[in-house]
Amino acid sequence: MEILQSKPLLLRSCEAGFFGKNHIYKNGSIAEALFTYLSGEPDEELFNQLCAPKCGRHLVCLSQSWQNFIQKNFSDAETYVRYQMKSADHFIFPDLRKLSSEFEIQKFGKKEFEAKPFSHGTNYKNAEDFAENGAGAVIWHDGKIVSSASSFITFKNEIELDFSTMEDYRRKGLVTHCISKMLRDCEDRALKVHWDAQTEVSRDIAFKFGFTLNQSYKVYIV
Repeated sequence: MEILQSKPLLLRSCEAGFFGKNHIYKNGSIAEALFTYLSGEPDEELFNQLCAPKCGRHLVCLSQSWQNFIQKNFSDAETYVRYQMKSADHFIFPDLRKLSSEFEIQKFGKKEFEAKPFSHGTNYKNAEDFAENGAGAVIWHDGKIVSSASSFITFKNEIELDFSTMEDYRRKGLVTHCISKMLRDCEDRALKVHWDAQTEVSRDIAFKFGFTLNQSYKVYIV
């Protein structure tokens, strides 16, 4: 469970020079791509330069050597488990309870892009770039966006899904409506969707849409 076996979209896009920054050295690499991905053999000097103690980085080990290094040098590091789902091109769409008339669901358009709900859309140049390459949907209530599902990045016709709901609006099923609308758009446009779940709740929502678990893995916070 602990070591991530397959490269996530964030890491692949970083290695291609599209997103984040990849530090390559003789026997490995440290990729800064939202998470810090550690590959190959540890380079302690570079690690200390990039990840000073208590820097708050979320580290993902892609080799046993790096995991041994982190466990030895940061034995008190906080950890949590993420769930990498198998990417899917076709989805199951569960029956959803009809939204109350007080809520309005919309495609993630120019107005939504300018609002940047939950920082969604941040990794796109502009609304036109998002419309062409990204995907998303939101729910409005009383003039504000209360729930949103959006592509975090797009790389070679593949997207990383992200979603969030304002705390006071959770447990109402809003985000499943957003995800459903977004995934239908992705399916129509042949966008490959990646889902890396931070919690069991996110993982279980992914199951509802036909995703299956690829691997659970450990993240270290130092």
